[in-house]
Amino acid sequence: MSINHVGLVSKAIVRDPTRKVKEHLRVLVAEDDRVSRAILKLNLEKWGYEVVVCTDGLQAWSELQKPDAPRMAILDWMMPGMDGIQVCQAVRERSEQPYVYILLLTAKSLKEDLLAGLNAGADDYLTKPMDPQELELRLRAGRRILDLQSELIAAREGLHIQATHDSLTGVANRRAVLETLESEVVRAVRQHVPLGVILADP
Repeated sequence: MSINHVGLVSKAIVRDPTRKVKEHLRVLVAEDDRVSRAILKLNLEKWGYEVVVCTDGLQAWSELQKPDAPRMAILDWMMPGMDGIQVCQAVRERSEQPYVYILLLTAKSLKEDLLAGLNAGADDYLTKPMDPQELELRLRAGRRILDLQSELIAAREGLHIQATHDSLTGVANRRAVLETLESEVVRAVRQHVPLGVILADP
């Protein structure tokens, strides 16, 4: 096995961190009550969201593990399989990005219950019966948070490219080449495979 281009020549494009990053307007709705589920779906579609509907917590957790999972989720607290709190906890135990903004729907109104929901990882909550206008406003707030996170990620990626690539040619610089070479050497030793390096001087 050989490395054809250790330098990893690429046309690296530095993303503008000031550009607003648009995410897909997809929202997961997990609600076991058929009427409440239909009302949520109707309102969300009216506001321009694409809705992924789940009827229980297990289905919601399965959907949220997919690579193209919605970035926003509306979870009912009481659901069969996994309740909203358990889904929140499962999502927050994952360390990878992107972040999922979670809004918890609950008939519980005691302060202790609401604090338990937030401690489990919910970003916000609404008590039932739900006010559609309030839901729309809270989703807008969630969108702003997700947009800010996307911009921060884009800025971080841009800084990484600037630190590892030549600004004029876009070719990986000495630091990036050495890091790549080091990781390939480690991999070759671990897998007991030969390693080849080609040095070309243009």
